[in-house]
This record gives sequence, C-alpha cells and structure tokens, in this order.
Amino acid sequence: MNIKCTQNIYKSANGVSNVTYYILSPQDVEVRGIVQLSHSMCEYFSRYTTFAKYLCELGFIVCGNDHIGHGASVSRDSELGFFAKRDGWKYLVEDVKQLTDLMQRRYPTLPYFLIGHSMGSLVARLYMTEYGDRLSGCILISTVGPSPAAVGGARLADSIARSRGMTYRSSFLSNLSFRGFNRKIKHPRSVFDWLCRDEDIVSLYQSDAKCNFVFTATGFRDLYTLCAKANSNQTFRRTPHALPLLFLAGDKDPIGKYGDGVRRVVNLYRGAGVKNIEVIFYKDARHEVLNELGHLEAFGDISRWLEAQLTAHAADADEQTVASEQITVH
Repeated sequence: MNIKCTQNIYKSANGVSNVTYYILSPQDVEVRGIVQLSHSMCEYFSRYTTFAKYLCELGFIVCGNDHIGHGASVSRDSELGFFAKRDGWKYLVEDVKQLTDLMQRRYPTLPYFLIGHSMGSLVARLYMTEYGDRLSGCILISTVGPSPAAVGGARLADSIARSRGMTYRSSFLSNLSFRGFNRKIKHPRSVFDWLCRDEDIVSLYQSDAKCNFVFTATGFRDLYTLCAKANSNQTFRRTPHALPLLFLAGDKDPIGKYGDGVRRVVNLYRGAGVKNIEVIFYKDARHEVLNELGHLEAFGDISRWLEAQLTAHAADADEQTVASEQITVH
C-alpha cells in the first residue's frame, strides 16, 4: 500500500515551543476514520511507525505529535524532558487538542479516535474531560492507576526545581520513579527490560538518545501532576458516559501494578457512569504491548474494536438521518 507521510509544525500552547506532528495517509483506498496517537514519556511518535502503517492498511489516517520536550519537538538536547516553567501538563493536553483541531478541519465527517500510551494515556484521559465529545472512541494502553505518592512527588519535584533549577536533571527523582521496575524479571539484561520482552526493541531504546534521558525536575513535577489529575474523581465524573473506551495492558507491567492499577482505573470509570468499556490483559506482556513479542495480537484486538466502533458510528448516523427525515415530513 502507498502511504503518504507528511511532517510539519505548529506552535505549542506554551507559546514558546514548536510542536512537530506527523500524518500518515493511505492512498488509493477509501478512508474510514482517523486515529490520533499520544505517545509516552521519553519516546516519540516515530516509534509507532509499524503500528501506524498497520492502521493505514485498514483505511485509517494516522496522526500524532511529538510532545514538547520530546523527539523532533526539541531544538536542543537541553529541552528533552522539559515542558514549561509552570503548568507544563496543561500544554501537553492542549497540544494534542490542537492536532485534533487541524485534522477535523480537514476531515470534518470522519470518525475520530484517540490512542494514548502510558504518560500519553494520562494526557488522553484529561483530554476526554474537555474534548471527549469530539471522539468516536478512545484507547488507553498501559495506563497508570491512582497513587497516593503522586501529589507528594509533584511537590518534591517542584522543590528540587526551585532549588536546583527548572532544567535540572535529578537522578534521585528518576530512581524514585523507576526503581524496582525490573524486580520481578529474572536476570534482566538492562535497566529497561521492564519495557518489553523483545531484546532488540529494548536495545534500540537504550541506545537512542531521544529515549534514554532523564526528565528535568519540572518534567517530573508535570508527570506526577498528570498522574494525580488523571486519577481524580473529577476526571472520572467529567468523562462522557457514552464514550467507548478500550483498555490494553500487560499483566507483567510494573507501571500498571501488574494489572491492579489498570483495574482500579476501569472500576473508577464504571463507577462514574462510563459503561462502554472493554479491558484486555496480555499474559506475560510488559509495558509496551505494541512492541511486545506478541504485539500482533494487540494489533488485531485494536482492529476488531475499531471496526465495532465504525459499525456503531454508521448505525448512529443512519438513525439521525431517519429522525431528520421524519421531522421534515411532519
């Protein structure tokens, strides 16, 4: 299949950074919908190229941005892991929304889906509280559950930023955030083995300067703030109750507390009135289910779920058309 790939920039909501975004468009096929990706911390959109091309083959346009402080949205290495002096977490959400605006101006009638992975899933969860009515569904991969330490972590990171500088990289905060992630892995080969079981993927990640870096103190402050806000009662209550959600996670993912954290999130959404939820756990899979040894299973589950949402979207459109015709007749 021919796929047209474009890359461009828009100004971040922080008013300073340029945000690099990407659009992959399948050629010579009927386009059936749009999927927007929100990537995790310490990575970038192009790590999802294989998955994006898979979706293109199904007739989806795929788009996504490199979050500020990541990938091609940084002009120098010192910007890696830095969002803004204050409220950087807000700009992550608004930058994702800016790309939605751009795409929906171009394709106003296509069903629109958002996928968020890990930190990107926290961004997506806050996005849904403000802009969820613009989506036909949302997929949350390897999301993070409630943590009593999140608020305290944000305050600690803010204190370190104030004393050591906004762009100070704290090994203490990094160790505090990620220590123990390999604890249940026998004979880990690297500090990043918790990502997935594919040794080639882990090696590539470890050798990639756009992945293997330490967040700034303010970046950690924003990360902890994202976690706290995404897991607040207000966020669960303000998520559109009819919006279809799909959760994917590995049952050996330490960030999801080996499934327990993800289950808590799902139960909180259901308790808030969100009923159209599907949850899939992958046996022995770690954090990056889209890069795991059995990633094709996850690809297939996402394809099946998207097909179901397209069918439901078409049925809703037909009902609206009939209702409109009946109103016209009367």
